[in-house]
Amino acid sequence: MALLFDAIIVGGGPAGAAAAKACAEGGLRALLVERNALPRSKACSGILVRASVDLVSRHFGAIPPDVLAEPATLQSLRMHFPSGRTLDVPLGGAFVRRGPFDQWLRRAAGVEISEGTTARSFEESADAVTVQCTRGPGEALVVQGRVLIAADGGTSRIVRATAPERHGRLAWYTALQEAWTAPCGLEPGCFHFFAYPSISPYASAYVKDGKTVLEVVAAAGDSAKAAMSRFSELLKRDFGLGEGGRRVCRLGCRVAYAATRGLFCFGSGRILVAGEASGLLNPFGEGISSALASGRIAGEAAVRALRESRVPGDLYRAAVEVERQRTLRQFRYGGYLAGRNVTFDVRKGLSALPVTGRIGVVADLLGWLASLGGPEGPRPEGRLGSR
Repeated sequence: MALLFDAIIVGGGPAGAAAAKACAEGGLRALLVERNALPRSKACSGILVRASVDLVSRHFGAIPPDVLAEPATLQSLRMHFPSGRTLDVPLGGAFVRRGPFDQWLRRAAGVEISEGTTARSFEESADAVTVQCTRGPGEALVVQGRVLIAADGGTSRIVRATAPERHGRLAWYTALQEAWTAPCGLEPGCFHFFAYPSISPYASAYVKDGKTVLEVVAAAGDSAKAAMSRFSELLKRDFGLGEGGRRVCRLGCRVAYAATRGLFCFGSGRILVAGEASGLLNPFGEGISSALASGRIAGEAAVRALRESRVPGDLYRAAVEVERQRTLRQFRYGGYLAGRNVTFDVRKGLSALPVTGRIGVVADLLGWLASLGGPEGPRPEGRLGSR
């Protein structure tokens, strides 16, 4: 017999926690299902942009000191270009440790949590969704909710079942993150983004908790390890990344940028898809802000739908449209340069440069965006562009 809930949330990251918090505040009996044992590790920088800090403060309260990394303040996004030019985009955000951060959010959500539980399959009817789960080494668990919120990441099992054709149309990348004890000349408190298509479509590095963290993604036909090797050589040459350091962590995952091809998936009548699972991810790979926002929207839509006897999916798709448009805007050249409702307002950084420097950086920025394929989508073959 199925355990009955008002809402079932699959995925225990920021999107799932935000959805769970909204459901709990609205008086719904909710269950959060997380496949991993908690707390979990994740290949993520843990940067909170200003919008994320504001959302967390508003709905969860002040971030505990033990969740914040060192340095705790994220001053800027610093873009590095092959021309040697740089662009500092002010952020006023924070650095967090993802494992403790996600754990804090989940506990603060105030719902029942089933960790180490995998949602295997589901069946949607006119008034409920039944989910078949496996808990631990093989215990069967069947749960049923009037709403299912899928916040289970970019490789979402629920999205693959809901929109099977979408998965094959996405351009998939392999992301790799390494943390080293080796010293480096990168300025702390900045998220350093390297717009070097010959190295990786998206390469970044930063100093966090006394370690130098490197991140790359590789398109189909390239190797993430090879991209990491190219990136390491660049940092050794230009920023003095030290030899002889010890690698203390290596994490990887698959990621797709759905927005470039308009391949969003927000669910169906009683299934609401939030966070990266829906395709909400900006060009810099930052997804926490959209995850928190869309998760909150999904939870509020569930509460309203059950209270008013409405179709949850209809309410959610209408309300989450603002996040879809914001994500799309960030893959369009004009949106970035105009700084209209984007996560990283490059206009503020450009305004601090002299006119001659501004022209060069704009050319660099447009060249990098073009290497990603622009609004039509990234080029999935091999290395993108040349240095």
